Amino acid sequence: MRSGHARKMTAATLLADAAMIVLSFVVAYYFRFLGVLPTEQGIPPLSEYWHALFGIIPIYLWLFREAGLYQTSRHMRRIEEIFLVGKVVTYAVILLMALTFFYRQYSYSRLYLVFMWLFSCVFISAGRYALIQWGYWRRMQKKDMIEVLIIGLNDNTRALVEWAKNNPHYGQRPVGILAPAVGDIGKLVEDIPVVGLTEHWETFIQKLQPNQVVLLDESFSREKVTDLVATCEDAFIEFKMGADIHGLIASNVGVEYVSHIPLLGFRSLPLDDPWNRFLKRVFDLVVASVMTLAFLPIGLVVTVLILLEGKGPVFYFQDRMGRDGHVFRLIKFRTMKIDAEKETGPVWARPDDDRKTRTGEFLRRWNLDEFPQLLNVLSGEMSLVGPRPERPHFVDKFRENVPRYMARHKAKSGLTGWAQVHGLRGDTSIEERIKYDLYYMENWSLLLDVEILVMTLFAFKNAY
Repeated sequence: MRSGHARKMTAATLLADAAMIVLSFVVAYYFRFLGVLPTEQGIPPLSEYWHALFGIIPIYLWLFREAGLYQTSRHMRRIEEIFLVGKVVTYAVILLMALTFFYRQYSYSRLYLVFMWLFSCVFISAGRYALIQWGYWRRMQKKDMIEVLIIGLNDNTRALVEWAKNNPHYGQRPVGILAPAVGDIGKLVEDIPVVGLTEHWETFIQKLQPNQVVLLDESFSREKVTDLVATCEDAFIEFKMGADIHGLIASNVGVEYVSHIPLLGFRSLPLDDPWNRFLKRVFDLVVASVMTLAFLPIGLVVTVLILLEGKGPVFYFQDRMGRDGHVFRLIKFRTMKIDAEKETGPVWARPDDDRKTRTGEFLRRWNLDEFPQLLNVLSGEMSLVGPRPERPHFVDKFRENVPRYMARHKAKSGLTGWAQVHGLRGDTSIEERIKYDLYYMENWSLLLDVEILVMTLFAFKNAY
C-alpha cells in the first residue's frame, strides 16, 4: 500500500534527523572545546552535555513536525526545504538558549549552542537532501509512484497533468482522465488519455485501482461528492478535491465562526503585521544599500555605454502603480530608442523588439536595466522582493478582466518577485502571474525573500 511506503519514509526521515542532530551535537562539542576555540576553564565532561540530548532531540523533532516537515504529501522544492530547516533549527536553538537560563544545575556554553545551530543547519539539511535525492531517484526509476485518476476536464486538469509531467521526481503519475462529454473520450492531455465519462467514476476506480483520486469537476453535487469520498475511503484511496475553482483561491482562506455559522474569508497576510513590515523594511534598507555600493562601478560603465550609443537620457522614468494603488515614478536604465511608444502607445517588450538599443538588449538580457530601482527601494516606494509594479494603463485593463488582480497591490511592489523568478514576466499569462504573486503574499518570510533574491541571479527566462 502507498500509505505503508509513506509511513516508512516518514520514519526514515525522523531517524535521519535524529542521527544528524546527534552528529551536530558531537561535532559542536569537539569544535567548541577541542577545536579552534578551546576553553581556558578546561574541557567540561561530555556526560553533562549528553544529558542535554534528552531535551534537544525532542525539541528539534517537535518543531520540525509543527513546521510540516514530516508531511509526506508536501510538494516542496529542495531549496525551500533547506531554508525551512534553517528557520526551524534557529527557533530550536533560541528555545534551548532560553531554557539554559532556567536550568541552574549546570552552566552550558552559549557559544556551544551557536556551533550547534551552525552544524545542525548543515548536517540536517545534508541528510534531508540525501533522502530527497534518493526518493527522486526511485521515482525517476518509476518506483513508489502515486497513480492518480483525475475526474474532470478543464484548465486545472491540464495544469495538473503538465505539472506531473514536468516534475516526475514527485512521483505523481496520472493514469486516466474522466470527462463530462462523450466527445472528449479518446483525447489526450499531455499523453494522458481521457478514458471515460465522469458519471462512470465508480467503474473506473474499480478498474484502474489508483492510489489517489482528484476531483476537478465543478458540477458534482454534494451527494455525488459524498459518495465519491465514501468509495475512496472504502478502497483506501486518497481523495483530493480542487478547491481552487477560479485558479486564484489559495491557502489564505480561513474559517471564522459567528454563532454556530462557519464563514469563509481571507486571513490576514503576513505583511499586514507591523512587525513583519518593519523587519522587511530594515532588510530592504541594509541589502539595497550594500547592493547600491557594489553596483556603482558597473553603473558607471553602463552609463558610459548608453551615452556613447547616441543621444538621449541615461535613465528612463515611468509611472507604476504600487501598494494601495499609489502611483510612483519607477527608474530604469534606458534600453529603448527615444519615443519608442510614440506610434504604438503603451505595449510590452517582446523578443526581437526593434525598439531596443544594442546596449539595452544586453542590459535586459542580464537584468541590469532594473538596478537603478534600488533608489526606489531606498526611498520606500518599492521593496527588494514583491509583485512587480505595473503601469496604470495596464492596471485599468486587467482589473476589469482578471479576478483578484488588485489584491496584489496590498503588498509593496518589488524589484524582483516570485512570479519573475519562474519566468512570468513581460507578455506572459497574467492569471498565472497573479497566482504566484498571491502565493508570495500569503507565504511571506524573510527567508523567502532571500531565496527569491538568490534565484533572481539565475532567472533569465523571458528577459527581453
